[in-house]
Amino acid sequence: MTRQLEPDPLRLIAAHEAANTFYIGHLQGEPRALAYLRSRGIMAATAHTPPWTIGYAPRGWTHLREHLRAAGFTDAELLAAGLVTTAGNGNLIDVFRNRVMFPIRDPDGHIVAFTGRDLSGRANTPKYRNTTTTAIYRKKHLLYGMAEQLGGNTQPAAVMLVEGPADVVAVARLRRSLGGEEYRQPYAAVAPCGTALTAEQVARLTDAVPPDTPLVVAFDADAAGRAAIDKSYQVLRGWPGPLDAIALPTGTDPAGLVAKGRTRAVQALEKARRPLVDHLIDTRLARFRLDEIPGRFNALYAAAPLVAAIRDTEHAARLSAHLATRLDLDPLTVFEAIYPPDDTTVDPYAPTAQPPTAVPGSPYRRRTATPLGGAGFPDPDQVGHQYARICPPTAVATTWVEHDPATGHTAWVIAEGVTDDPGDRDAARLAAEVAGRAAVLVGAHNAVDIARTALNAHFAQPGAGRGDATIAIVTSFDGDRPVPGRGRFTVAWAGDTRVYGATSRWFAPLTVDHTLHGQSTRRHAEAVAVPGEGALTASVRGGTIGVNRIDLPVTHLVIAGRTLSRTALEKVREAVEQRTPVRAVQQLARIGGASIVALVVRPRQAGDRPNAAKLAQQDQAASAVAAELEPAPTRPTRRALLAAPARLQPVR
Repeated sequence: MTRQLEPDPLRLIAAHEAANTFYIGHLQGEPRALAYLRSRGIMAATAHTPPWTIGYAPRGWTHLREHLRAAGFTDAELLAAGLVTTAGNGNLIDVFRNRVMFPIRDPDGHIVAFTGRDLSGRANTPKYRNTTTTAIYRKKHLLYGMAEQLGGNTQPAAVMLVEGPADVVAVARLRRSLGGEEYRQPYAAVAPCGTALTAEQVARLTDAVPPDTPLVVAFDADAAGRAAIDKSYQVLRGWPGPLDAIALPTGTDPAGLVAKGRTRAVQALEKARRPLVDHLIDTRLARFRLDEIPGRFNALYAAAPLVAAIRDTEHAARLSAHLATRLDLDPLTVFEAIYPPDDTTVDPYAPTAQPPTAVPGSPYRRRTATPLGGAGFPDPDQVGHQYARICPPTAVATTWVEHDPATGHTAWVIAEGVTDDPGDRDAARLAAEVAGRAAVLVGAHNAVDIARTALNAHFAQPGAGRGDATIAIVTSFDGDRPVPGRGRFTVAWAGDTRVYGATSRWFAPLTVDHTLHGQSTRRHAEAVAVPGEGALTASVRGGTIGVNRIDLPVTHLVIAGRTLSRTALEKVREAVEQRTPVRAVQQLARIGGASIVALVVRPRQAGDRPNAAKLAQQDQAASAVAAELEPAPTRPTRRALLAAPARLQPVR
């Protein structure tokens, strides 16, 4: 038996180059092919010249076969190249007939395959036909347009992922024909070749552009386009740069826009561009009945994993607020769906929405957060820092301390009602709880933003009344990313709740009051004016959010309510200096009076490892001070938050 020899890759490439020259020669003589290209925004001068070299495969069964035979190629080589195929009668016929031909190049620029657009219009003829897998071509590895545009010294401002080769060439024409003023951020478009986007294609594209290059996915807004973009996101979510989407009206694509006018096309593309995950969330929400409570919660379960997977914490915070508004749910409910307080996992890319269930190995990692403001203390090795707190029952403030064992970081919060009204007390409690839970996951600044959304949504509910609070948060990590390990502390605040810091050489405020000093003003329309106290220029519900990153090693941090702000700074320093947190809050209570509210934190120093007994003693001692100062009155209650049902079925 004779062994069949493997085809020579160089001969297969040569056959494709010869076929491309053949196709180019037939383009100018076929009016229907030129008319099709014009309808796609592609002029003939662009089409048949480098780097695109688009051509036309004429009608007839064997035109290319005879041309390549005359050029010295064997039938075995033409079959191996995928340029001819065997008909039912056993004869060899051309694979591509009556089609506009787009050559596909490998990274070295060699033509290794074709994709052809049908011009016959027959119902049973596929619109596009692609070269089959050969020794030199695997369609899952290549993107049309990469070899022609990417690599070398020329890099695009952004890469656009489109559906077809005509879109690629039409978008490329924008770069050549429009000036910098009209087209400030030119795209280099690429398209899959007869397949859904693959991980291999994304890997090659990642290697071809700088790490921070934006990738923009353009697609039809019909059902097929939505399904394609959802599948694409599964392989694109690791893209090392901004990931955006352009949702075009049904029946419209980039080439169609370019054909109607280049300047208008650029404007339309930029106007429709938005973050890809934003579009995916809105697409998932659209699957459910949002006018019914079960539909809203199922929509939340479908969208929450997408938000949890976002690396940009500010973007995640904005989307959390968007979900709360769009679904008309309490922001705390939304936050707990995104960052559930348990140790389960779900698949963020599941095709159907389900209530949270455990799925081992999922990329969506849920976080276990321990509210230290509740009963008892967690293991001191988790806390990492000594602290004590005092908040008498008569105070209009709430303290909250939250620890995340996943990162080892902690957040300390004081929120204080702007007046003594019950609504302001409610505002303080809600703001402290929401901000505390959020801060260990998304940072102090974003936590204030999320608390702002929670308060505004809560008091917008019928019958909720009115209320507002000031707030200060300290986190044991730098900025918005709670990376495991020691780091700088971060302070965020809104209003006149203060934070002080102490080192071995100084003691000073770390916040600046958001007030207009010296004015007689009401903190809201129904409150009594307080001479000289100053109007708030910011609070949890609005205004500036201050942020201070603490670069120097501190020995103590003090978060304090308004009462302590009336105490001389030197007295505050003396009360805290050289003392443990529990002794410090006891001393602050003596100088500040019955309404003092404070949290004192002593960051762990080298060799300082508190045990559980010491921490429990601190809590008991601080509580005892508060009890001696004032008996506990009846506290006003807050309206119950809308809670998620235990399990809901998808709404059809």
